[in-house]
Amino acid sequence: MKVGTQAKSAARRRGVRLEHAAGFFVAAAVIFFLYSVFQASLGGSGGGSGVSNGARALGFRSRTLINLNSKGQSASDQAEGSASPSPCPEAPVRKETVTVTKLVYGSTVQNPRAYHVVTTAAGFSNHWQARIHYYWYKKQRDACLREAVCDMGGFTRLLHSGKADDLMDEIPTVVVDPLPPEVSKNSTYIVLNRPYAFIEWINKVSIPEKYFVMCETDHLFLRPMPNLMNGEYQGAALFSYIVPWNYPNVVRKFIGNVSDEEVHRVPQIGNSPTFVSVDEFRVLAPIWYNTTLDIYEDKEAHDAWNWVLEMYAYSLATYRAAQNANIKVHVNMLAHPPFDKEEVDYEGKPFYLLHLTYPCRYDKDGNMTDNSTLAVYTFDKRDYSVKPPPRNLPEPPPFVQNNLVRLIVAMVNEATENIPCWDDYVATSKVAKCNQHKQNAAFLASA
Repeated sequence: MKVGTQAKSAARRRGVRLEHAAGFFVAAAVIFFLYSVFQASLGGSGGGSGVSNGARALGFRSRTLINLNSKGQSASDQAEGSASPSPCPEAPVRKETVTVTKLVYGSTVQNPRAYHVVTTAAGFSNHWQARIHYYWYKKQRDACLREAVCDMGGFTRLLHSGKADDLMDEIPTVVVDPLPPEVSKNSTYIVLNRPYAFIEWINKVSIPEKYFVMCETDHLFLRPMPNLMNGEYQGAALFSYIVPWNYPNVVRKFIGNVSDEEVHRVPQIGNSPTFVSVDEFRVLAPIWYNTTLDIYEDKEAHDAWNWVLEMYAYSLATYRAAQNANIKVHVNMLAHPPFDKEEVDYEGKPFYLLHLTYPCRYDKDGNMTDNSTLAVYTFDKRDYSVKPPPRNLPEPPPFVQNNLVRLIVAMVNEATENIPCWDDYVATSKVAKCNQHKQNAAFLASA
């Protein structure tokens, strides 16, 4: 009995020691986990501006604005530098509930390379263009889903007017506010709102895709478009008219007193169309906003870049965020008729998007002309700034030797034929809920 009692006591002591040891290890694990979380939070806040130490040392200009962390929360951040800081308007994240309609996803969400399409819009011209843009997105996405692999995911129209409109039931839409008047100074330069709109969007809305592509309403999808990123880095369309090295002194105002070689490392891109990951964009978005307003308020830069200043701002922002080095620039992402003539680029690679921005004017001999009095054929989206284009636009005459100009007209005609009630839309500029076009010539004549 004594031996048995001693054995039981020893076992109990061993059990107590084991319990103590287990408790110690559990406590240590909890403490280590909490310490790791604390360290990670410090690391995230330290790198949140997205500006490398080398870039900070360059002394580029900056303003205080919102900074995005991984949860979409805002925090004030000021990049350090030797240059005097610019005025510091805040970019507050509004508290209103964002309006979201009919977010369209599909089986591509299961594809780890799937991307979301985010198209910014505001103003009447963007209204009718958005309808045609979305028609071609849906058609090419349907074709994409019939292929073995499809990267095309959901779609969002990012409406930065602050007000819902009559396309909310037709196109998946997120409504965000325009720039506050104290920042925009009531500017008529509407794309000044774009960086701010994307900041609001990424703070308020979650998408299932890891990546997205920024588009505009005058981009027509020619075919299913794969994810054109460079791995986890951005993929962007080439814009030959974005030439930073033609303005070295202006560029240095925003990236510091760098060498000519560094100026040439600023990419020839804008923000649209550009593929980017959500995580990388959270770093870049405040810098893009910052740079856009700095350029807008700098007379020399504003005069130099004018209507494309926000594109230059994005390009410069990628440099400031140390994201420029790995960007893949694609010649064949976006076709620019009438300067591009075929559905493939000079290397025979297919174009994926068709850009409607340039007037397509031809004289009687089939030559492109800037002189509207000499033009015998013209397609220009600006002719439809008050009313949408009617159905059945006339095809270009035979002397217009440009297949992409012909394709523009054909694609607009197909969309307007298949979007219900387009005749009513032309007459009223409002979206009507009906099932067919009005064919009555008298109705059209009275429009």
